[in-house]
Amino acid sequence: YRKDSDGRIAHRHWVTGSQHRAPADSAAGDGYRWLLLAVVLYALAAGALVTIHWVRWQTGVDTGINTQVVLGTLHGFHSTFEGGSDLAVHFSPLLAIFYPLLLVTRSGLALEYAQVALIACVPLAMYALVRPHVAEPLAVRAGLISLLYPPLATIGIGEFHILACVPLLVIGLLWAADRGRWGWFSLLAVLALAVREDVLLELAAIGLVCGIVLLRSRHGIGTLLESPQLRRTFGLALLALGGGAIAVALAYFGILQPANSRYGWYPLLYYHIGARPRSGIAALPPVPPPPNPAGTPLMATMQRFTYLCEAFVPLALLPLRTWWWLLALPGLAIVLLATSQSIRTMGAQYSLLWAPWLLIATAIALIAINSAAGSRVATRWADVALGACVFFLIFINPMHLSYYLRAPYHDLAGAKRALACVPPDASLSTHDEWFTHIAGVYPRANGNVIEGVEYLVYADDYPDPTFEREVKPKLQKALASGRLRVVCSAGQVHTYAPIR
Repeated sequence: YRKDSDGRIAHRHWVTGSQHRAPADSAAGDGYRWLLLAVVLYALAAGALVTIHWVRWQTGVDTGINTQVVLGTLHGFHSTFEGGSDLAVHFSPLLAIFYPLLLVTRSGLALEYAQVALIACVPLAMYALVRPHVAEPLAVRAGLISLLYPPLATIGIGEFHILACVPLLVIGLLWAADRGRWGWFSLLAVLALAVREDVLLELAAIGLVCGIVLLRSRHGIGTLLESPQLRRTFGLALLALGGGAIAVALAYFGILQPANSRYGWYPLLYYHIGARPRSGIAALPPVPPPPNPAGTPLMATMQRFTYLCEAFVPLALLPLRTWWWLLALPGLAIVLLATSQSIRTMGAQYSLLWAPWLLIATAIALIAINSAAGSRVATRWADVALGACVFFLIFINPMHLSYYLRAPYHDLAGAKRALACVPPDASLSTHDEWFTHIAGVYPRANGNVIEGVEYLVYADDYPDPTFEREVKPKLQKALASGRLRVVCSAGQVHTYAPIR
């Protein structure tokens, strides 16, 4: 027991150190209600943006692919767009939790809403993590920092990716360890191991290294993990998590991925490591590596530097005040070592590999400052971070709102009439964004191809460089050679079928 100056019990640890008890003033007050209001406003704004994008048929292709993958849960996560099981590209069994949702809605918009909810709940999870260790005003600020942190706030309005589950899971793991809730820790650990293969690599490194460090450590951070027994138990749990991640990764890369693909792991192409056909399997032309638009090595280096600035500066460099920021290194390495610029563009899904760890490091730094210098100093630091987050959201916004607010295709009514000519059970191909819109109701839909399908629906004047450069010339050539015929038309939108 620890008493304050008036002799009242202010804080209590069990002798085992496996449980913490919150300070006497831990009940949610007006500050928490303001945080909850901010979360609701964010969810409404992000939900409105993704709805606008959806009804204008502008949602990106990844949402459509994930729609097919989720609906193919009972069939090995099959996706027509990917030409087989998604296991050839990613290990994401956690996608199965969205199957009941899509079974009812048959719409990728439901996945977009689910992602908004996942990101909006992160500030509340951060508040729950730090509240037993600090007064409510500082806990509320920690939550608001998580809400306004640009690399995380951006994700709520983007295309759906399973990585959106990562922030809640990793914050939940630390919350469970800090409270000694090892049943919850085990459940969250199992879910984390089912997110994606790059998360497995990250958890393997973090679990093994941090587990050893905690077992050898004699001190916690502020009032977090102060109990020696709690640190030991958490260290053992992290070692188990790291070992489990290695085991699952070996099973995926050694068994599941080769069984579902004749090529190596496709994402290696983003590091300019080619995916070649495996021996003993009929050779197909290898998938060419994606272009590297980063320009000169100097430009690529500067882009990495600015990426790091956008990661750390909005948090007022608070993560660097504690060793916990090192937990973000595996995720940062995965992003910064990529030769493809799309991987290391702020606002892309890959920031979810490291952003949650930097937010955790920020929260722990605030707890340490609060313990060492008092709540007033910690609050000032939190206010500086909040101001920096707001500044970056206003002037260096990675949300790419201009992409969301760009003009949609001018004749969606024509597109709907052209698609109505296609039977629901037929295979078809169309523009990537249109594919996303229909993926839930056309299970055999594909995007931006003209071969191997029964119908094609394309607009001659569709404003997309990839269509103009790659698809439209092939389409015109097939028409000129008599291999395609027009089934129906609506303005500039045509439905084609192969001539058999």
